[in-house]
Amino acid sequence: MKGVTFGEFHSFRDFSLVLSKKTIPTPKVKSIIVKNDGMDGVLDLTEYFGEPKYDNRKLKFEFTTLNIAYGDFDTAFSKLQNAIHGKFMKIIVDDEDFYYMGRVNVSQWKSNKNVGKITIECDCEPYKYKKYLTVVTKQIVEKSEFVLINLRKSVVPVFKSTGALKITFENQVYQIDSGEYTLDDVVFVAGKNFLTVEGNATLTIEYQERGL
Repeated sequence: MKGVTFGEFHSFRDFSLVLSKKTIPTPKVKSIIVKNDGMDGVLDLTEYFGEPKYDNRKLKFEFTTLNIAYGDFDTAFSKLQNAIHGKFMKIIVDDEDFYYMGRVNVSQWKSNKNVGKITIECDCEPYKYKKYLTVVTKQIVEKSEFVLINLRKSVVPVFKSTGALKITFENQVYQIDSGEYTLDDVVFVAGKNFLTVEGNATLTIEYQERGL
């Protein structure tokens, strides 16, 4: 049965909850608008400090109960609250390739005879995370070109090398030896990012992609 995982708990497997409705809104952009009587329109400074910033997004999940006797609703509700209510958790919707990070609120439980309905709301970060790190590994022999695709949120990659290498990114040159590195000013933006690597070693590049 499809559902939602809150931390280590799955809504159906652990609480016998059947997902009936989910609401995942787009996060609201934090607009910076300056009005000046001496100019037409407005001055939009939303991207003055770089990429736009967003408010948290409010996820909402509605469930019905399954195989819970009417007299056991209170016990089941208490079990659910003790497990996830008020906690900051990883939230995974089944069949999605991403997860959210946010604080979980078990807002209400309604019961009518043998049918129970429960609503869980989550105050989540605006960006969702790709389930798995993006990992690219290549054996460098003299010189290699990389084209690295990133989602919407800028990210600082981690470089892991087995030997000395020269990395060129946006006309800046960086020298690394064997080990693990993050490099000043090497930030992957949304879309394609181009790297040139010279030397003889195995290079692994890892980064966590996030999107809206």
